[in-house]
Amino acid sequence: MYRYIVIDDESLIRKGTIKKLSALSEQVVCCGEAENGQKGIELIEEQRPDFVILDMYMPVMNGVELLSYLSEHFPDLPLIVVSGYRNFDYIKQAITSKAVDYILKPFSAKEIQKTVLSTINALKTKEHLKTQISSVQEDREKAYYDLDINFLRGQILGYESDSQTILSEKLKFINSRHQLILFTLYLMNFSANLGLEEWLRENGFSEFMVYLPHPSMEQFRFIILFLPMGSRQTDANIEQFSEIILLWAYRQNYDIRIGVSGCHDNISQLNTAFGETTEALDEQSVSGLGHKCCFYKEPGKRISLNWPLQEEFLFRIESGEDEKVRLMTEELFDYYKTVPGCTLKDVKQNCEYLSVQCQLILNYYLNQKEEAGKPSHNMHAIINTLYSVEDVKKYYQQFFLNITAMLRPQSVYGGSDLIDKIKIYVDNNYYKDLPRDFVASLFYINSSYLSQAFKKRTGEKYIDYLNRVRIEKAKELLETTNFKMYQISKNVGYENPKYFFRIFKKKTGMTPEQYQESVRGGAM
Repeated sequence: MYRYIVIDDESLIRKGTIKKLSALSEQVVCCGEAENGQKGIELIEEQRPDFVILDMYMPVMNGVELLSYLSEHFPDLPLIVVSGYRNFDYIKQAITSKAVDYILKPFSAKEIQKTVLSTINALKTKEHLKTQISSVQEDREKAYYDLDINFLRGQILGYESDSQTILSEKLKFINSRHQLILFTLYLMNFSANLGLEEWLRENGFSEFMVYLPHPSMEQFRFIILFLPMGSRQTDANIEQFSEIILLWAYRQNYDIRIGVSGCHDNISQLNTAFGETTEALDEQSVSGLGHKCCFYKEPGKRISLNWPLQEEFLFRIESGEDEKVRLMTEELFDYYKTVPGCTLKDVKQNCEYLSVQCQLILNYYLNQKEEAGKPSHNMHAIINTLYSVEDVKKYYQQFFLNITAMLRPQSVYGGSDLIDKIKIYVDNNYYKDLPRDFVASLFYINSSYLSQAFKKRTGEKYIDYLNRVRIEKAKELLETTNFKMYQISKNVGYENPKYFFRIFKKKTGMTPEQYQESVRGGAM
């Protein structure tokens, strides 16, 4: 009977995990539960379990700190790492700490049972495998090869920082000085059995090539191509190799993008090469005219994306109009394709900006005090694993729709009074450019009707109301800040300071400076 403990800050998750493993009660039994890493260590030292199931996100001592401690003090203890979202830092720590597996919440009973059974099998055969490796050359070579593969993969992803001599005979050529080029393959559609490695070997690339699947993300594959030091055929070899991969993808009907690094002299530079391949993938054109093979070059200057419908889009999200948001997301990505020189990186940055604006709107309605102006760390990590415009669109469309659904019951624009809704929009967005035609379009009316209805209901023109709101906000800034006049002008929606001065004097009978002096001098 094998004994395990569960470390997770959520009691229901711990109980659920234990329940899912009840089908294996003849083989495993839970000998303890812990709600954080620190208590987990105490329980491990007390119970000495055969393996541990642990969450990454916990208070007191989180999973990253716990893995580091267990790696040092219990190096042979099998670990099954659980996390609620994909995060390269967590995956890195899990692999570095020699975890048995890394699984994502929510996981099924079948998935956790399969992982535990794999752990049991590993425990049963551990001593037998050690004996085999030491006595049978073939098994030793396989073990060395697996170790080399994991080392190279770790070098690519930055999990390994120390240099290491290649141990397997199959890869011994790497110990000789070679130039290397890394190919990062991003597959949008594929089957479980790709057959790419066999294809490359059939085409004569087996002798100086290493094929590496990503440890946790099936859409990624790595290929290291080694070339003789000082080879004059580098460009031709790269082009030929790339064409072979693209031909394979074409025959298999796979949609693929290939990021190609610059040339490097040592495997210790593989992580740098990996960064170059992802930068190359990010620099691909979104116009639909770009190549599927992206070669690394120094990143160019980012272009400015000014989607004309941006303010309307944010309004539709705030208003909870999900169908309109879905259609406008399609329009947004169609717009990207029309901008000359627009790259995937530009798209990601623009969508990131829009996501921050959505979060600010959501924080306002939910009265959250989260730091404004920064993208979600988890979202950023996910987006950095997407390297096709379609995948980015799919992700952000769902994100925008989720925010829309959350705002629908909260939205202040859900009432029936049209003029009240227009006044609310002006009150909240006075600092933006708010021409009458644009505001009318937001509420599906024409400009003339807005003028008539607004004057009839409020007794003043739309533009007079907008100016009144802006001037009141300007007064607040004049009373409470030391902003310069042009800064106050811009902050309340006037790009032209002279026009601001004229409107302010018309509304108050004095200039902004006179108003500020009178207020701060105690005359008002």
